[in-house]
Amino acid sequence: MDNVGVAELQHCVDAVLSFLEPYWSFVNCHMVNYLIDDHWAHMVPHPLRAELQAVDHVHQAIKTFFSQTARDSPQFPALAQFLETCERHCLAGFPQLLTSVEQLEQLLPVTMGTHLSIKEFMSAKKCHEVEQTAALINKLVQSTTSESSAECYIVDAGDGKGYLSSRLALQYGHRVLGIDAKKSNTENALARNSKLKRAWNGLTERAELQSQGITPPRRGKKLATKATPVNIPVQDNYKTTSRFITTELNLCDLLKEHFVQELKVVKPRICLTGLHTCGNLAATCLQVFHAQDICRVLCSVGCCYHLLRERYSQQEFYGNKALMEESTDYGFPLSRHLQQRGVCLGRNARMLAAQSIERTLSAKELPNITIFYRALLEILVCRRAPHLKNQLKVGKVHKFNNFIEYVQICAKKLGEPWLAAVGEAELVALLQQHDTDRHYLSLFYLLRMSFAPVLESVILLDRLLYLKELGYEHSYLIDLFDAVISPRHYAIVALKP
Repeated sequence: MDNVGVAELQHCVDAVLSFLEPYWSFVNCHMVNYLIDDHWAHMVPHPLRAELQAVDHVHQAIKTFFSQTARDSPQFPALAQFLETCERHCLAGFPQLLTSVEQLEQLLPVTMGTHLSIKEFMSAKKCHEVEQTAALINKLVQSTTSESSAECYIVDAGDGKGYLSSRLALQYGHRVLGIDAKKSNTENALARNSKLKRAWNGLTERAELQSQGITPPRRGKKLATKATPVNIPVQDNYKTTSRFITTELNLCDLLKEHFVQELKVVKPRICLTGLHTCGNLAATCLQVFHAQDICRVLCSVGCCYHLLRERYSQQEFYGNKALMEESTDYGFPLSRHLQQRGVCLGRNARMLAAQSIERTLSAKELPNITIFYRALLEILVCRRAPHLKNQLKVGKVHKFNNFIEYVQICAKKLGEPWLAAVGEAELVALLQQHDTDRHYLSLFYLLRMSFAPVLESVILLDRLLYLKELGYEHSYLIDLFDAVISPRHYAIVALKP
């Protein structure tokens, strides 16, 4: 497998940005303004609009969108070309930039056996993510310790409930320090780990039986065997601390503080990891990996792109401004190449980057009716309270049967008397007036979502390029999870020589 160089990465990310150039308004628009700003006429390319003149065309186009095999249908050539071009500018369209787990294993100087599938206390989604990530990190740590006498400690950034940390400590026996900005998270993670330790031997026995094709008994019932399995004492390898992670946070000092008895060397080796680290933390992990020499291995899976602190964007509006102001470094762009180009995405584009086109296609899922109702509500805002245009924060609305009930709930929730005073006749007329728009909005939503993996590609290629520019030749982009199960499925892996 050829290692990707800086020049090729620059060429690929430039190609993606070139494709996005005409569409920045499209990807940064807000669905709230779909009707009042006539997004269909102003955002959708003319060739697409020309072949979608009637509602029947829209319905058929949506079927074509959901049917992978029907995308080359001659009925909608502009739509087929649009979807094909989007797919070509996603990471999957640059296979030379991706490394599979199997390819990475071939590069590592260790051979690892298969891992048990242990069903612990978490959702099927989280179990899939933790299992795959823990197995990969174990291989990475084993590879670095095979080349050095120094033991490798794992630092889990954004530890949360300790799902990944517990697995690494209990199943693989690694010493793990979980770091999270919220003290309540670290306390809950320790409590969960304590419960898991008590159940661990039983969970392991069940997993071993299942791996042999044996159906284990229901929990609480003893398995009738000739030899009773010996319960192995579970080591206390998992510690937590509450800190806000920056490049100035000395990880070596933290390890010495929490592993007083275990730490035998002055400068331990660290594997820095994070599973679905929110916003800027994923970018910070890359910067910490570079800034602190004892960080020898990096395995980072990011998420929550809308919480990234952009260097050049002027349209930022954070709900958690206090937390964002703690981030001293910018999270995008990281690479010199994109900084020189002054690339900015915008908050709405980053929100879009975190959406899952794979899940939408798999479920053949149309947008929730609340998106259409919210767009209708904005028309009422412009009619009755124009000073509040783009100002109302409606949030999620539950338990309504129609548009009239939706508006009534919104009026009560927002405390806006003018909205409560809107008569049912006006609401019914508004709904009828825009009935056709409802169908076009659904297709617009799907077309816009097609950009999601393209935008994510820019963010992830920027991170990989950042590492390559700094000279970390052994840096990889791994497609780690099933994209339908786990939408944020790419991991950044880097190894220091």
